[in-house]
Order: sequence, then C-alpha cells, then structure tokens
Amino acid sequence: MFGNSNKRRMRVMAAIAAAAAAAALTGCASSSSTTSVPPTAALVPVKGSTVPNVVLTQLGAQRIGLETQVVTVGAGGLATLPYAALLYEPNGQAAVYVKSGQFTFTRHFVRVVSIVGNLVTVTSGVTPGDRVATTGAEELLGVQNGVGEET
Repeated sequence: MFGNSNKRRMRVMAAIAAAAAAAALTGCASSSSTTSVPPTAALVPVKGSTVPNVVLTQLGAQRIGLETQVVTVGAGGLATLPYAALLYEPNGQAAVYVKSGQFTFTRHFVRVVSIVGNLVTVTSGVTPGDRVATTGAEELLGVQNGVGEET
C-alpha cells in the first residue's frame, strides 16, 4: 500500500512529533515549583503597632503596576484622595495604603465623609501631602490579609 519512501517519511514525521512532544514535556518539568523564587512582598512588623508594613520588591511593584497619588486639601480643609485608593476591609472598615518609604506602605484606616465622582473626602487617617497607593492598592490589601502567596 505504501512504498518504502512513504513509510520512511511517516517514520521521520513520527520521530519529529515524538521529539517535539518530549521537548515540550521537558520544558514543563522545569516549572517554578522546583526552583526557589524569592518573595516579591513581605509584611514587616512596626515597633509599637499591631499593623505591619507591606514592603514590596521592585519586581513586586512592577508586577502590580504600582502607582501613587498625593492626598490634597478639599472642601472645608478636609483631606481628599482618589477613589482608586479607597479599600474596604472584610469587616467594612475603610482603609488606604500610605507610602512610608521606598516600596513600603502602611495601612491607614480612614473615616469617609463623602464620595463625589472619583474623589473621596475623609476626616481622619491621612493628611494632605501623603502619597496613597491607587493602582495596586488591592494587591497590598491582599498581602496584608494573607490572600494569595505572591504579588
């Protein structure tokens, strides 16, 4: 039915397919589960506080697309911050992450007075001039609350 050249061609094609499959499986075998990858975020205790800081590595900050914005003075002299910075703890308490060092953020609980458009006005927890995490804030909260293992 098949000539010798056709049988030879089919054997070569089968060998190539087998080699490709073996190469693909070999690539899968060297997954990150066999290598140690340093963490990209850590909780660091703060002396005199029960709330640890979230400290990112540069890679961690890049992975979450970390961005911050400045808290400004709003109506009545109250602190105003971007809505993207506002987070809620599982118990409903409002919080933001204030930049306290390079790649270091401290959770501050805030008391929200109003939300108008993309601006949140608060009476406590931050002061004008503070930098709050906007993009990546949810990931900081996840690290703080132990959600997920890696940023």
